[in-house]
Amino acid sequence: MKFFSNKELRDLAIAILLLSFILSFPDLNLFFLAILIVFFSYFLHEMGHKMIARKLGCMTNFKLWPAGIFVGIFSAFFKLISGIDIVFVAPGFVEIMPYRFGRWGFKVVTLGTKDLGLISLGGVGINILLMIIFKAIPGQVFELLSYYNGLIALFNLLPIPPLDGSKIFLWKEWFWLFLIFITVLALVL
Repeated sequence: MKFFSNKELRDLAIAILLLSFILSFPDLNLFFLAILIVFFSYFLHEMGHKMIARKLGCMTNFKLWPAGIFVGIFSAFFKLISGIDIVFVAPGFVEIMPYRFGRWGFKVVTLGTKDLGLISLGGVGINILLMIIFKAIPGQVFELLSYYNGLIALFNLLPIPPLDGSKIFLWKEWFWLFLIFITVLALVL
């Protein structure tokens, strides 16, 4: 069974290229390094969602988010004009489907807020973990790995539907706040 559909792979490739551009802009010398880092980080993020979803008997599907793409590209150019180094990095989201296809058709499962929160945490948690691990390793590449993972986690934690943060927030507000605190703390230190 394939983990990603062809449409998901296409959407992930577009999201990875856009994220790499947004994060490296205006210093496009970093673009190819950004592609490697974002591919590694974003792919593991999406795998985290899929693994937890499978454990819960359902599926996930990555989709591009046009509003997130627009705001991200706008924020990259705003960064150039204003000099403020803040960008928006949420070009897509995970759609959680409460069923799974199998040999005999599909099986419908009931998902509560805890299940949705855990599936969302599967992706964000990986980025937070990678951010903390790479923060402890000296070197410019590891610094970028930590920073990019922190940004991906932070923007996915925004409590705006359809982002992961909205599902985690509905599940456990205090845990969402804790994740935001850890992510911001690691980004500023």
